[in-house]
Amino acid sequence: MNKSDNNSEVPFWQKIFDRPFLLLFAGLIVMFGFYTLWGIFEIMTLPQATLP
Repeated sequence: MNKSDNNSEVPFWQKIFDRPFLLLFAGLIVMFGFYTLWGIFEIMTLPQATLP
């Protein structure tokens, strides 16, 4: 190995991907946010029900 290999900085995305719990929490936040927004959109776009 060269000395330059040891001094090179780790890329940002590699730092992110090296943290599994950060990926887990990010995935949960994205999925909860996505399904919440989707649910609100579905409720808002439902036609008004006719009562008997």
